[in-house]
Amino acid sequence: MPDAVNTVAPYLVRIETIGGHEKVGSEFANTGTSTGVLLDQEGHVITGTFNFLHDPTAILLVFPDSTKKVAKKIATDHLRMLTLLKANDFTGSRTVSLPMRSKESIRVGERCVAVGAVLNATAPNVALGIVSGKDRIWGKAIQTDAAIGPNNYGGLLIDLEGKILGIPVPLSMMSDDVIAGAEMYDAGVGMAIPWEDMLTRLPKLKEGSDILPGSVGFGFKDNQTFIGDPVIAVVLPDSPADKAGLKIGDTIVRIDDVPIPTALEVTKNIRQRYAGETLTIVFQRHGVEQTASLKTEAKRIEPIR
Repeated sequence: MPDAVNTVAPYLVRIETIGGHEKVGSEFANTGTSTGVLLDQEGHVITGTFNFLHDPTAILLVFPDSTKKVAKKIATDHLRMLTLLKANDFTGSRTVSLPMRSKESIRVGERCVAVGAVLNATAPNVALGIVSGKDRIWGKAIQTDAAIGPNNYGGLLIDLEGKILGIPVPLSMMSDDVIAGAEMYDAGVGMAIPWEDMLTRLPKLKEGSDILPGSVGFGFKDNQTFIGDPVIAVVLPDSPADKAGLKIGDTIVRIDDVPIPTALEVTKNIRQRYAGETLTIVFQRHGVEQTASLKTEAKRIEPIR
């Protein structure tokens, strides 16, 4: 395990913040220190959005060689709760080569290690566990029993060879709030965004544009969400679903040529979508199959208070 940690240690960044809100709503924000990961020679650092709840007035990055750089926030992925930073006047001294694993290769039951740089910028803090599940939180996350919390949010989840599995962040099935899931960090339930998924959205984040969750504007009865058939029970007026002609009582059959047998599968598919994506939906109405095309709209993101 020490060799695995040493493989990624050169890319772990200690994040120190100054100023900002002490509380967000009724919750205390994560002020002080947190962890990020250096991505390239341009000084881009990925971290968890939870680490920036308090909207700090200044950001300082401390690299493993003790170099310090002021940084700015570039953009946030509000669906997977990741935030991209960029160090000012950064000059990379080495090629950034982070070994990673594909989502498909990750195995439930394999050993994993959560690492962060909160306690010491030159010596990562470490938590050992196993991969408890895949495709958790509507298909967005890897689950682990490694101790995941503020000490390693925004850091790395790696295997015993030092290959990256994901980025630890708090997530919950019950809420899309940025602090949702943080209360579980000491209960053996930790989540990490697959590294592969972060990479697919990195070019958009580098453009400086926040990425928002997508909304379709239809839903199911509460008691059908997990075990029921995909029969639409709600269509919001003037929503993408309404504009596409979907109606209450329609049964979803396929989304983008993928068969959808249950309301749970529909919800899982939709909850991974970003604003602006176009979906082709095949549905049944009175026993006749029809096709609709809709474009997801941005979910409203509540401002920090």
